[in-house]
Amino acid sequence: MLKHICAALMASGIALPALAQTCTFTTECYETEACQDTSFTLTAELDGAKIVTDFGDLTVVGVKRDAPLTTVFATGEGAEYLLSRAGDVARFTAHSNDGPTAITYIGTCEGEF
Repeated sequence: MLKHICAALMASGIALPALAQTCTFTTECYETEACQDTSFTLTAELDGAKIVTDFGDLTVVGVKRDAPLTTVFATGEGAEYLLSRAGDVARFTAHSNDGPTAITYIGTCEGEF
């Protein structure tokens, strides 16, 4: 039934809402150093195949859904990225191509894909 409603809305030209998640991270862990407080926000827009961050947009290259976990794989200049979310708990990691070096962000997400 829902599939028929969505198809009818798309055929009528009515735009469906974009599915996105806004994630806020309050803890940053760099390599083996002690974690520290941070303030970092991103928006994952799967319909646009991008993750929007303060430092630039990342290209989403894959998504894996294995309830309750959703994992988003992305790439950007100089690094590869992984966003994992289960419920409202989230992790975002950056894996630098100059290294290896990894940074982990711990926080929460709102919204849904």
